Amino acid sequence: MDRDFKNEVFSKFEPNPIRSCNACGKKPAQVRFMLDSLTGRTVRMFKCECGEQTWTEDKP
Repeated sequence: MDRDFKNEVFSKFEPNPIRSCNACGKKPAQVRFMLDSLTGRTVRMFKCECGEQTWTEDKP
């Protein structure tokens, strides 16, 4: 039995993952983000090459 340490990745952590575009499947570019100073939440806006625009908001 080989006891050498093997560097294997079982999962991948992305703190703010960018979802694929619903229209074309490519990864959209982040065009801006805004901080809501009252709640402390961040809103991120994305735009894809195909023209589709989306946004995400931090969960409380």
